[in-house]
Amino acid sequence: MRNLFLLALNTLKITFRKKANIIVYLILPVVIVVFVMSVYSSMDSKLKVGIDNKATNGIIAKDFVAALNGQDKFKIQTVKEEEINDLVVEGKVDCVITIPADFDRSVYNAKINKIQITAIKGQEATTWVQNYVNYYVKSLMMIGKASGGDKAIFNKLYKGFKVKTLNVHSNVVKDESLNNLKTVQSIGFLIMFMLQGATTTSGLILKEKKEKTYFRIFTTPVNSRTYIGANILANMCIMVAQSILVIFASKYILKLTTGVPDLQLLVILILFGFVCVTLGILLVAFSTTTNQAGAMATLIITPTCMISGCFWPSELMPEFMRKIADFLPQTWALQAIRELQSGKTFGAIVPLLGILVAFALAFFLIGMYKMKSNESVKSFI
Repeated sequence: MRNLFLLALNTLKITFRKKANIIVYLILPVVIVVFVMSVYSSMDSKLKVGIDNKATNGIIAKDFVAALNGQDKFKIQTVKEEEINDLVVEGKVDCVITIPADFDRSVYNAKINKIQITAIKGQEATTWVQNYVNYYVKSLMMIGKASGGDKAIFNKLYKGFKVKTLNVHSNVVKDESLNNLKTVQSIGFLIMFMLQGATTTSGLILKEKKEKTYFRIFTTPVNSRTYIGANILANMCIMVAQSILVIFASKYILKLTTGVPDLQLLVILILFGFVCVTLGILLVAFSTTTNQAGAMATLIITPTCMISGCFWPSELMPEFMRKIADFLPQTWALQAIRELQSGKTFGAIVPLLGILVAFALAFFLIGMYKMKSNESVKSFI
């Protein structure tokens, strides 16, 4: 055990011997993640809602649009049917509400068809809109049924409903969608840095093999398990430090709300850090030179981070890419954060954390097997 800690400490000393590595491994990732969070924080928190009102002459339909426009969290703009898909895909609107041409008549008859809402950002981005539309439509249905088809009675009830609507809905729900979105995307960038950092630090094994230090170490009372374990321990220290710094900076410097308890978020990041470290061991095991290890890391890390939703919401990607993302550990780390943000307990995400542990064990076992089967150092340059 003493040798394990001594080797881990030596690895950390070698890593941070150059003062620039303190910036690369600890300060730069935190600065970039905090910058991403601050950029999201400065974004307009209003949801951009497009309205395609086919009932242009409908009084109730116009009142519906006016009610939407009166919501503080909505930024309303009129759109045409033929431009809906382009506006949503390009992100110029978060969603589009389509009001059917027979809206007024269906209200009088208490037979309103479901209002169509077009969006691609997922439920978390349009929950406010969906909830408000559902409330409004259900209220109209109740008025229509209560009036029994009598327009005089309907108009009297409807007049009272409009006044009540304007008074009741000023401060009902706190919008956390933007906070949740910026947390997930910011953690996505941190995940990328964790992967890159762990694979780079694990590359010290290749350097020591090249310099013949790797095998000289084994002439001492140190076996391969202790050596690899020390490398993992040193890497995990860096992963934990990065995670704590990001959580501290987001909470106490930027004063941001992540929607996830700090300790639970730290547990997720530490487990993913373990995945990063074992992936680094795996890449080292399948590499014959330091350049090859670096190239393999770049080819694996960047594309998988893109597919798994580290840089943008996974809902924006085609279905086949989302299926591929299910086989990537980044996906499950981010999904665990989303689950906690949605109100689920820590116990509910244990299966997701188990998947991360499974990835780590698979990477570790494959890497160790490969290392033991290939002890040649002749090709190291």
